[in-house]
Amino acid sequence: MRILIVLVPGFSHLSLGAILEPLHRLKAVKPKARLRIEVGSVTERQVPSKIGLDVTCELSFSDSLQALKGPDRAQTLFLCCGLRSPYKSQGNIQKLLRLAHRAGTEILGTGCSAWKMADAGLLQNGAGTVHWTTLPAFAERHHNISARDALFVTSNHVTSTPGEAATLDMVIAFIQRQVGDELTQQLCAHLMISFPRMGNTDQPREQTGFLRSAPPKLRQALGLMSNHLENPLLLRDITTRIGLSIRQTERLFAAHLGQSPKAYYRKLRMQHGRLLIEHTSMSILEISLATGFSNRRIFSKYYRDEFGFPPSFTRRVP
Repeated sequence: MRILIVLVPGFSHLSLGAILEPLHRLKAVKPKARLRIEVGSVTERQVPSKIGLDVTCELSFSDSLQALKGPDRAQTLFLCCGLRSPYKSQGNIQKLLRLAHRAGTEILGTGCSAWKMADAGLLQNGAGTVHWTTLPAFAERHHNISARDALFVTSNHVTSTPGEAATLDMVIAFIQRQVGDELTQQLCAHLMISFPRMGNTDQPREQTGFLRSAPPKLRQALGLMSNHLENPLLLRDITTRIGLSIRQTERLFAAHLGQSPKAYYRKLRMQHGRLLIEHTSMSILEISLATGFSNRRIFSKYYRDEFGFPPSFTRRVP
């Protein structure tokens, strides 16, 4: 099996290691598989990572394209991205993905790869995932794609993952499909992986630990708020659904979050708005409406209160 790993400037070393280590270990324990693993680039042979360390690839961009052609072409393509990629590499990424897709090559991508897959038309009416910080923006931009909060998602013969540690879970699942459970378990034992996570596992967040120990009623309330950012619920509607009075709900938020339900809800909407400003080309008016505000002026006022600067300043910051 020929496997091509293509690096995009700004890639994650953690993601790259999570791809290479299991594959090279598999190559060692199952030599009959005849794995041929090559590392290529979408730009120059030297590709800078997000932490500034360069990796010299054995294949140039033209070589990587050639590796996807002919009877000896790669059966699998791993596109290794970070959370963002430079604009100048977009054209090459699209060319690479479309060529691989036409050739029937299995495609697996990390980091912002689902954005690239979507732009290339690979996820049309399918599903994908990106890092949780950009997931709302991905959903707003791609209405015909199911944006899933997951460690990795396979759809239309392509797999996307937000990268980092989740890349390892995606690669283990890939290997399991190729060689079965027994050899995969041996591989996991060698890599000291006790329990590979399922793809549909929710992505960890800043408050994941807190939410596990939070009262069930509070978790219900927070879930309702997160799922109703564009059309915010009234506090009385939330309290009715979770079976508490308004006063009981206010005490619950004060005790565990140190703020009122109203303030917390508005903060969620502001954070959602900021992500949309940073990761989409939506107008400020469109973002105001997408976060549940009737006009731009009100949105801008609360945005400045929350972050200390107007929405227009966020859009100017790279």
